[in-house]
Amino acid sequence: MNSLSDAQLAKRVEEACLNGWPSLRDVVFDGWLIRLADGYTRRTNSVNLLSAGTLPLDHKIRYCETVFAAHGQPTIFCIPAHADPALSHALDRRGYGPPEDESCVLFMDFSEAPLEPAADAVLEEGFPGEAWLNTLARLHGQSEAAQITHRRILESLSVPAVFAAVRSNDGRLGALAYGAVHDGLVCVNSVVTDPAFRRQGLGRKVVLAVLAWAKERQGAAGACLAVVADNAPARALYRDLGFDREVYRYHYRRREV
Repeated sequence: MNSLSDAQLAKRVEEACLNGWPSLRDVVFDGWLIRLADGYTRRTNSVNLLSAGTLPLDHKIRYCETVFAAHGQPTIFCIPAHADPALSHALDRRGYGPPEDESCVLFMDFSEAPLEPAADAVLEEGFPGEAWLNTLARLHGQSEAAQITHRRILESLSVPAVFAAVRSNDGRLGALAYGAVHDGLVCVNSVVTDPAFRRQGLGRKVVLAVLAWAKERQGAAGACLAVVADNAPARALYRDLGFDREVYRYHYRRREV
């Protein structure tokens, strides 16, 4: 990984993130990827800028708005910090809201940050069991519709994946995470700790379990994940684990139907 330029690493990380959290339907239009998943999470219901394209911005934006409107959803753009400012100016003119949730995409090179031994964890490859799904639904406060869509998204994973859980002292699932491996990188998602068991190191243990599985079972050379920029506790945890390189940042812009 050391030989990759910043641009090359960013491209590989972006691919790993897209493949590690798939949408249900995709539309590719002049270098933009329109992702649709029944409105569940902005990551899977937004426009992602894969390349510049050649068509006029206003034309492309209107096309995206038409697609989202046909699905009864607001139009959402995922805008990386390095995007051409002309896009933000065009969205301003069309009445889009202010930036939402600036996020950091972080990277960890396994050759530079040797993994700690992973604690005992429940690992399920391919697809999670009902206990994992039900615990995540409870901790995220998912509606019944959201649970159905989330299950369909996970069923859409086309790359190797593992779903990890660490139990608390009373045997309940206290922390969850999953990872999906693409092109030598594991994208870590859905890291959550039950509030009743925080400050016990369970979040650290569950992420370590995902990283160890990716390295030992899939031959991954590094890991990536996205975290909200102002989530100081999460960023401190990831930095301590070895996610010490910020690859890029992004935020969302939204226009309601």
